[in-house]
Amino acid sequence: MSVARILREETVGETRWAALDAGGEPVALYLERETNPVRLGAQYEARIGAVEVGAGGMFAELDGAGAAFIRRTPQTPAFAEGARVRVEILAEARGGKLPRAQIIPAGTAPGPSGAAAWRAGLKGGADAPVEAALPGDPRLEAAFEDALLLDVTLTGGGRLRIERTRALTAADIDTAGRAQRGSAAARALSINREAAQALARQILLRGLGGLFVLDCIAPMTREAGPSIRDTFQAAWAEHSSRPAKALRPSQLGLMEASSGWWITPLSEHVYDETSGLRPETIALDGLRQLEREAQQTRLGPLTLALPEAVHRWLAAQHPDADVRLAAKYGARLNIRAHTGGAAEVRRGA
Repeated sequence: MSVARILREETVGETRWAALDAGGEPVALYLERETNPVRLGAQYEARIGAVEVGAGGMFAELDGAGAAFIRRTPQTPAFAEGARVRVEILAEARGGKLPRAQIIPAGTAPGPSGAAAWRAGLKGGADAPVEAALPGDPRLEAAFEDALLLDVTLTGGGRLRIERTRALTAADIDTAGRAQRGSAAARALSINREAAQALARQILLRGLGGLFVLDCIAPMTREAGPSIRDTFQAAWAEHSSRPAKALRPSQLGLMEASSGWWITPLSEHVYDETSGLRPETIALDGLRQLEREAQQTRLGPLTLALPEAVHRWLAAQHPDADVRLAAKYGARLNIRAHTGGAAEVRRGA
């Protein structure tokens, strides 16, 4: 089943996208923040920097947009340090790693970038109709909140816990609360297939890539392994046009799968290295709350009160936020600093 429609919510500082299937369930998410301009598919003029043989590539300084890493392949032309090239972004920044790029011929026509490139990577995404959503649309709020949870509830009961490490993403099955019917092997196959299907969907929702390991439930018959693998691949192909590979579970019950990195994981947009909310997240969430309240309250002033450190971040990164809000809602919205620890929207100036 391909993507049926896409929700787009644009607020000051960020745009959130959600691809939905025919049943209205989210299958992929994308977050564009104005402070992260180097996006999937974008092209840049660049200068070759240091060549790192040990890292298998070289660095490039993008004109006006920071640095990117170019992985060397047998097809990659040899360039001396300082050479001017044109590059295209293959994967956005993630996990402390720079965006990854490839060198392209000068004069190459720009292709889709940002959300358009994300949509092109979804089955039917490029042609799916886009529906404008109001700030704080509950469908988007629920989709983005759920994609940040460690535990995913499985349809037939039980949960799938998804945790990232530096090397891989691990998925563990918990059968608590699941109705037990049939033989032990049949029960295990049922939940393993459901977990494999859920994992494929969660990779797209969370913007993940790299290596994945699903710890399957025992006992596992000879026929069960290929069935679990095929379930993952079918669920992936249902919504994504990007390649992914999966292996039948090992003798230890571990199913390995992999897909290329492409967008910045959602959790890295939202949280910092200590798993706390980024000042950017608090500020932009507050602005979205303010816009939602402004849509519902057509008259009278409203004030967004931000923690002092967050207010300083907003003033530095989006100094025109009040002007942009005034253009949409009139000069009745205010942004102030306060001593509290959270963003608050208040009636009055």
